[in-house]
Amino acid sequence: MELSILCGVEVVVLLFSVGGKAYSFGHPSIEAVTKKFLHQGEGSHVSHGESSNDDDNIGKLSQQLQELKDQIQVDKDKKKELDKALSKYKFIKGKLPIDNLSFEELVEFKASWVVVQDNMSESNNELEAASSLLLLRENRMYETGI
Repeated sequence: MELSILCGVEVVVLLFSVGGKAYSFGHPSIEAVTKKFLHQGEGSHVSHGESSNDDDNIGKLSQQLQELKDQIQVDKDKKKELDKALSKYKFIKGKLPIDNLSFEELVEFKASWVVVQDNMSESNNELEAASSLLLLRENRMYETGI
């Protein structure tokens, strides 16, 4: 029974013992499956509560599957955009990949590079000033013997 539920199939099993006694099992029922089997060529569909419920479940699952496929596609597109943006500013073997940038992107990159250089220069000046103050303080401590 579990296999028929997992696979979403309707099953009938009919067994005969050595003594000739018949044993049967059907999901959703023996009657439903045999009627469906006997009338399959007529194009008629035997409707049962479980069959229509299965159709509803299949419809819902199909809709969920489509929504998930759509979300996966959106995420793949977003990943491509992020990878493209990352590759513009990523160091590759010590070199910037500026060969693939457009003119506008190169202008933007140059402007951001100038800002980085200015920040580095300012940080360097601050470090030199702090270093000088530290040396002066150590020199005074040495001269005064503190």
